[in-house]
Amino acid sequence: MTDRLSLTNALADANIERGKAERIATEIFDAIHENVATKADIASVRADLQHLEQRIERKIDTMVNRLVAAMVAALAVLFGALHYWPPHS
Repeated sequence: MTDRLSLTNALADANIERGKAERIATEIFDAIHENVATKADIASVRADLQHLEQRIERKIDTMVNRLVAAMVAALAVLFGALHYWPPHS
């Protein structure tokens, strides 16, 4: 309420009738009320982002592990095949 009162006083100081100043202040605060983030909103978003970051890190770790395993398997097959490849004379 202090912010609304401060805005009303500022409008009244600008030579706007007190009743009109209150109405303008009320309309401004009603218009922005739903669009203002609170500290709790920001904390919630931060928590969501941290959770998302952890999930992404786990996915990347999983993908890297699978890629390394696939490379090891491919090299094993390659070296196994080279072992049985006839030598050039």
